[in-house]
This record gives sequence, C-alpha cells and structure tokens, in this order.
Amino acid sequence: MTDRRVVRTNQALRAAFRKLAQQYRFREITVQQLTAEANINRKTFYLHFDSIDDLADSFTAEIADQLLGLLLQEPTKHGSLRHPGVWFDRLSAYFDEAPTFYTFILTSDDYSFLSRRVKHRVAAGLAANFQQDYQLSATDAKLGVNFLIDSTLTLFRLYITKQLGISKAEFRQRMVTLNLQGMQGFLALTGGK
Repeated sequence: MTDRRVVRTNQALRAAFRKLAQQYRFREITVQQLTAEANINRKTFYLHFDSIDDLADSFTAEIADQLLGLLLQEPTKHGSLRHPGVWFDRLSAYFDEAPTFYTFILTSDDYSFLSRRVKHRVAAGLAANFQQDYQLSATDAKLGVNFLIDSTLTLFRLYITKQLGISKAEFRQRMVTLNLQGMQGFLALTGGK
C-alpha cells in the first residue's frame, strides 16, 4: 500500500509541473520553481524523481499507456486496418475528453520531445501486435507502426492547433484514407497480410 503522503507529494509535484509547463519552456523550469509551487523542499523532490525530465516522463508514460489501451481494444486489437476509422474515432474521443495538459503535451512545439516519447512508447507497444496480425518481420512491423502512430498523432496535432482549416468529418476521411492506403501499399510491398 502506498503511503498517502507519497501520493500527495507526487500529486503536488505533477500539478506544479502542469502549471509551470504552460508558462515556461521545459529547460526554463527549475527544481526550485517546482518545489516552491508544490510547497515541498528540494530534498523531497529528489526522493520522488531523479530530475525534472524524470517527472516529465511520468506524464509521457501515462499518456502512452492510455493511448495503447484505446488502440488495443477490440475490434482493432487484431487488425486495425480491417476496421478503418476506429483508431481515428477513439483518438478523437480521447482528445475531446483528455485533460488539457495531455493535449498540450501532444501538441506544443516547446514540448514536442515529450510527444515524441509518447509516440515511441505507443509504437513499441503496438509493434508485436502488428507483427503477428499482418505476419510481418519485426523490422517491418516497427516501420509500419511508427508510420501509423507518427502520422496519426502529427495530423491530430495539426487539426487541434487549427492549422488545417477543415471540418472534423473531412479530417477523419483524409486521415483514414492516408493511413489505410499507405499501410495497404506497405503491406503489399512487404508481403504482409
């Protein structure tokens, strides 16, 4: 059982990071600022996290786990290309319901390195499924999954930050078509099924 004080301290530090991240670039945030905002001392910070980067990474792990949970649900657990649009619908609902900070992490230029970490974690979590579902080599599964995750999250970033100027229905159609046709061509090239 986790000590309530540990939980409260972690919550305070995470809340402090969420607040400061939306005010400062990542490299401008200091442990002193975090501990002052969280109302704890510096030593306590280091009992919980090795660095500010370690604290930030706790968010990327959480976001990636949530996205993986969505993407690995039935009916797409075994063959996301057999159900085009399901990933879009799930990710769209995620962005509609996700805490503002998660959307910020996934769409902010200043914190794009955290978005890349999320993409890498999600891709790593999906690669084995793709390898099995489409009978691909480990390398081809990694390539295919990284293409899908990177393009999908990048396109959502463009849409959420209003860089596309199209309706949600138009966005859905274009993304599904791009991902489906891109992966079908890739599978044809690699001999995947």
